[in-house]
Amino acid sequence: MTVLIMHPNDELFFADLQKELIAALFCEERIIYSQVPLWIELGEIELKAKSQIRQVQVEELCVEADSVNCKVRIQFNDCEIVSKLTLVCLHKGKNFTESEISALKEKPVRQLKVFRLGIVQDEGPHAKSISKSVWCKLK
Repeated sequence: MTVLIMHPNDELFFADLQKELIAALFCEERIIYSQVPLWIELGEIELKAKSQIRQVQVEELCVEADSVNCKVRIQFNDCEIVSKLTLVCLHKGKNFTESEISALKEKPVRQLKVFRLGIVQDEGPHAKSISKSVWCKLK
């Protein structure tokens, strides 16, 4: 599987957003955790396709019952892939609601201009690594 690995500056932005989300969603009836690593799954795309990528946009927060994520649109020359970046997950307890993150709703809209595409390799049941990667810089 190919993943998009953010530049450290963008990754820091989303790590800070994870902290804000955890603070906003904290309550005694809930056990939550931040999603690590902050990879965006692209499916089975070859690394050579990096030259065809035109735009990567991380959109506003979406709340599901057991996670908070951002929709990600990756536009290629001839198609578009829609993926998601999961930020916070519910391990146990009360489901998330839209009203709990309303103050942070507009924050994540962001263009990713510098990133890596990498191939994920399973190292074991709980470990993954990147076997190959290439840097991409969009204009």
